[in-house]
Amino acid sequence: MSARAVAATTLAIALTRFARVSPGRASDLLLSAPPDVLESEGYAVEWFNEHYATGDSRLSLADWEAATKVADLTRGAGIAAIPIGDESYPTYLAAIQDPPPVLYVKGNLELLHRPAGVAIVGTRKASPNGIIIAERISKYFAESDWTIVSGLAMGIDAAAHRGALNARGATIAVLAHGLRSASPKINSHLGSEILESGGAWVSEYPIDVPAKPEQFVLRNRIQIGLSAGSIIVEGEERSGTMTQAEFCLRNKRKLFAVLPDKIDTLKLVATGPLILVNKRGATPLRSKEDYAAALTSMETVRNSIALGGARSPMPN
Repeated sequence: MSARAVAATTLAIALTRFARVSPGRASDLLLSAPPDVLESEGYAVEWFNEHYATGDSRLSLADWEAATKVADLTRGAGIAAIPIGDESYPTYLAAIQDPPPVLYVKGNLELLHRPAGVAIVGTRKASPNGIIIAERISKYFAESDWTIVSGLAMGIDAAAHRGALNARGATIAVLAHGLRSASPKINSHLGSEILESGGAWVSEYPIDVPAKPEQFVLRNRIQIGLSAGSIIVEGEERSGTMTQAEFCLRNKRKLFAVLPDKIDTLKLVATGPLILVNKRGATPLRSKEDYAAALTSMETVRNSIALGGARSPMPN
């Protein structure tokens, strides 16, 4: 990790934690910082205070020192910190609204150099048939060399990761807390299996941040950012799954919802998918015969993201 990347990570922690700057704004500041700003801790603090601080958002050298300790603790635990603008930061993640200023990664960093994947998500209260369908879809895409992105939650998320692992494919778990360990604890073994099988955990939070309810909503945008599209397998009308769909539409990624013709027979949790198809323009997946068309549709988006790029790189 370069000295500049270390300084950018420290500045991002200071901005979001002590100056209470939003993640998207912190990303903009990192990308707009003059080259010499990240060469001196004093200059980084001075630059922010002089040009951007308002009211009680000013930074102190004590804030910088505290942020440095957090960054050091995170890296010391074997967690990579990749600031926006770094060549290792995925361009498809940088292209979303409010991208995280730093992506923390545990596991296989090479997965970030692959093309955008597919997010397969759904309710924690999954039905038995929903689990089977999620694993089947995940296996199909993994066998087609797509990275499976999900949130390691109980239910559909866990099934998506298992489908990828069963196909010996690549999978990324997006977590809503620091990467000291995986949560929920019931899926800790699955989390370990992901790492042991060449997968990765990612988060926008350094190691000392615990899970909080609001962070689970925000992490959905990262799942979107790492993917060319989302497949909603099951979901209630009011749920985090529906938030995932809204992030997907807002960021112009493809949205699919599992909606078989025999919903009642299969006893799926289909309230959310019905709304997404009937009112939000999601493409329904009626059967496994629709998977190939979904893959082709997302491949078009994936190629366009790769060609379009995202934001300016961090200055040298």
